[in-house]
Amino acid sequence: MQCLICHKAIRVTWPLSYLMLPSRKEIPPICEDCQSGFYKITTAVACPKCGRRQASLKVCSDCEKWQLHSTYHYANHALYQYNEAMKAYMHTYKFQGDYQLRHVFDTEFPHFIESFQGFDLVVALPIDPTTWTTRGFNQVLGLMGSLKNSAILQMNRAQEEKRQSQKKRQERLKTGNHFQVDVEYRQQIENKRVLLIDDVYTTGKTLRHAAETLYDQGCGCVESVTLCR
Repeated sequence: MQCLICHKAIRVTWPLSYLMLPSRKEIPPICEDCQSGFYKITTAVACPKCGRRQASLKVCSDCEKWQLHSTYHYANHALYQYNEAMKAYMHTYKFQGDYQLRHVFDTEFPHFIESFQGFDLVVALPIDPTTWTTRGFNQVLGLMGSLKNSAILQMNRAQEEKRQSQKKRQERLKTGNHFQVDVEYRQQIENKRVLLIDDVYTTGKTLRHAAETLYDQGCGCVESVTLCR
């Protein structure tokens, strides 16, 4: 099997006794060298509100600013740091459209999502129609593997507007809310606990807009999980 990222052959050695077992360990989707480029976030040194890696468990300065303007509960949990290796991965997966790369994390990430229990609905952030046309897939759904997604949100961004990935930080923070709850679900989500899923937490603007939309429709609690922060 070849590494999905560098395409080198993956060599795995197993003891003879292991080969005789009825169930065998699956070959990893990427090689050890590529795997070593991704760094997991340790909750002991991360912001408890957004998951940003830092030297303490204090709420980071970005989240302190968000708290000044919000009256609802919200927290994000991230699995990996958004470093150069992750940036390169996202570029190839999302913007070059290499859908096979969903398999790099489509086992580990769903397990991470499932570790957050007590939520009624798991909701992948939707993409706008223009992105569907150009990319052909929702990258978040790809990362979720076989997990069930509740498609209660819709995104309606103007065709001529830049996507978040094309905007600088200050432009992202000024972006309007393009989310709305599907009419069929508006009564069903009242007082429900919702776990939003996204690939990258950058400024938090997109996820917070989604959370605000759900709270406005009567959700009882909204948090999120992202692959990286």
